[in-house]
Amino acid sequence: MSDSLPAPVGVLVRALVAACFVGGGVLALLDGRFVLAGLAYLAGYTVLAAAAVVQGQRRRGAGLSLSGVGWMALAVGAALGSERLLLGAGVGLLIVGTGLLVLPWVGGGTGEADG
Repeated sequence: MSDSLPAPVGVLVRALVAACFVGGGVLALLDGRFVLAGLAYLAGYTVLAAAAVVQGQRRRGAGLSLSGVGWMALAVGAALGSERLLLGAGVGLLIVGTGLLVLPWVGGGTGEADG
């Protein structure tokens, strides 16, 4: 049994997750729409979880951790009155974390085999 989704489906899943994670971060940074940004993050995380179940793989912990810290930085930056440094750092962490999760050439793949 293959340990990955068919190529077109895998590309679509990666693109959808990247759009949700990074798009949500950009929404938060540019427009302060944290509810929509949070929903985008949860949608991306749900797609990752579903893909992991389908593939029988765990997602890279580093990518999820960095994206989570990115969201935390965005929230703290907004709470401090649109602290641009924290907001920018949050979006940067989201981009790096998302890269680890969805780009096959970053970090040696998109996931690790269970077991």
